[in-house]
Amino acid sequence: MSGAPSYGRYRALAELGRGAMGVVYRGVDPQLDRPVAIKVISARAGAVTVPVEELEARFLREAKVAARIAHPGVVTVFDAGRQGDALYIVMELVEGESLAQRTARGAYPSRGEALELCARVADALGAAHALGVVHRDIKPANILIAPDGSVKVSDFGVAKAIGEGSELTRTGTVVGSPAYMSPEQVRGEAVDGRADLFSLGVVLYELLLRRKPFPADTITTLIYQILNNDPLADPEALREVGDEVGAFLRACLAKDPRQRVADAGSWATMARSLAARLAPAAGETTGPTRVLAAVAPPAGEPAPRRRVPVLPAAIFGLGLLAVVVALLLLRRTPPPAGEALLGGPAVAPTAAVELSQGAAPAPTAGATPTATATPTRPAPTPVEAPTQAPPVVVAPPPTEPPPPPTPTPTPPIEATFVCSSGAEFHVNPEEAEVTLNGRMIGLADDWDDAGGGRTWIFEHPGTYYARLSAAGRRTAWVKLVVEPGARDEVCNVDLKLAKIKR
Repeated sequence: MSGAPSYGRYRALAELGRGAMGVVYRGVDPQLDRPVAIKVISARAGAVTVPVEELEARFLREAKVAARIAHPGVVTVFDAGRQGDALYIVMELVEGESLAQRTARGAYPSRGEALELCARVADALGAAHALGVVHRDIKPANILIAPDGSVKVSDFGVAKAIGEGSELTRTGTVVGSPAYMSPEQVRGEAVDGRADLFSLGVVLYELLLRRKPFPADTITTLIYQILNNDPLADPEALREVGDEVGAFLRACLAKDPRQRVADAGSWATMARSLAARLAPAAGETTGPTRVLAAVAPPAGEPAPRRRVPVLPAAIFGLGLLAVVVALLLLRRTPPPAGEALLGGPAVAPTAAVELSQGAAPAPTAGATPTATATPTRPAPTPVEAPTQAPPVVVAPPPTEPPPPPTPTPTPPIEATFVCSSGAEFHVNPEEAEVTLNGRMIGLADDWDDAGGGRTWIFEHPGTYYARLSAAGRRTAWVKLVVEPGARDEVCNVDLKLAKIKR
């Protein structure tokens, strides 16, 4: 690319992708001699309706929050800034492709692979949600798959910073990201981590059924479908995914957040449990033990060659010959219900998923028949198998979670606030860290409902203790009582932390 631009000290080398709001470059950090990805967003794009200075402050704030997420499944944020009318964010460069690119060329994963892939995304979301960070724009384009099969989530905070989380009529798109939005996002309500889990449920539905759950042609129709339609009401859809996966998808795509899977950790656990129990469908590879990276590489990239050890290959060949002989001997004897095809007891696959490229699954103990079987031996008494095993239904989480544990606060308590819904932290300095019941939720500036901040929404009633601390300032503790009948909906925690005298 001739005349490659620079952003801060970072030099763009080649364009990786382009969208309605900006462009992503492969770049380099010359100071550290490190490859990077540079996402550049135009502050003059048609969908941007706020002043450039306000957009820059919001963008930098969200980049700062995203940079605090430390998880192998999250694309690391290195830097952010503004150059002219362009805002840029510098991130870890992930070689490979996005999930959107894979599905666009028809490289869909098997059911087990799809569940494991989405479970990995849920792992990454859990790390962000623990810090009070909601992604707001989970979609296949923001899920990256490296050549080794690892999965990374990108663009934390970008959607909120530029207003994509609520803009349904962005320039250059018809349905775009809104196709993955939760009902509360569509209505413009406050969101928490369960909105991301709804979006992840949409991604999983699309991977399993190879179509979107809300296949609208216009924004108006899309909004109506998200708010009202049940994508699993079609019996054909349930038949394709099965009762267990269908029950899980219902819990993921519930309209009411209280009826969804409660948190990202539970989401990942349930998905992996399903993947371990799934049998391959017709035409699929062997379920969750097949690697994500084993899907055909992009056009023009040769598949990696593998060296096969001679001795294991010979052993495998002898085992395969024994299997063929046993099948010929036993072809007239149907296996009893609930047992493996070759006479051994059925063994459920392990929930742990080995993502090694192209590795064959280890043979199941007891699955190889003995060579003493003869056609003349008496056949076992046939056992009538049920036509279908009773489904194990994944129950949605309870609608009313238990109240939070009440830790013993560090005295003295500066003030007590009573509210019914949320809290705003108008603290001086605004960089003060806010720890709620022992969990750090961010900086006060993140939760002040001003200049891009937002109100912290409590999940359920109870007593909470907030610790406010900043370098060079005295730590303050406040008590927050959340009860449904409170006069004020939002607590306004207005405090100034005293300076420590040297």
